[in-house]
Amino acid sequence: MSMQRFKPQLTAPLPEGWFAKESITLLAPDGQANVIASSEPLDPTIDTNQYAQVQGDLLRKEFPGYREFAFEPARMLGGKNGYIRRFEWTPPDGVAVTQIQLYYAEEGRGYTATATTPSTQFERFEMQFRQLGGVVGVMRFHKAVSAALKVGSGARTSCSTICPS
Repeated sequence: MSMQRFKPQLTAPLPEGWFAKESITLLAPDGQANVIASSEPLDPTIDTNQYAQVQGDLLRKEFPGYREFAFEPARMLGGKNGYIRRFEWTPPDGVAVTQIQLYYAEEGRGYTATATTPSTQFERFEMQFRQLGGVVGVMRFHKAVSAALKVGSGARTSCSTICPS
């Protein structure tokens, strides 16, 4: 399967003292899967392991019916070491979703790619998610999971415990 490269076109001035978050959303044609790749500011002392652990803590706390299937080190594009997590949870609409998240942190930025689909559709999209493994490295995400996806479930994580104050 060949893939085109999407290059975002947005830029914005950043007022003094403000922080910038960024994200890209990739959508399946039928709306049954998506991938959200994002970056956010972090305290510069936070490393990839800490970032992935904090994100996992937030998932366990905020996502009803959270079940983790895997959490392990992963090699990102460019040979960077990150982490990958695969899990399932049930949003308020009652339709269980399976997500894959990749994590990487460097130079005061945290990078996450989240792939999401209804759990009943996971096998259908898994290969495409795996082919998106370079998302984190490319956004490095602009410098340089398997993937990340998010089906309109409203799922999100907060940087309140790890972003600079």
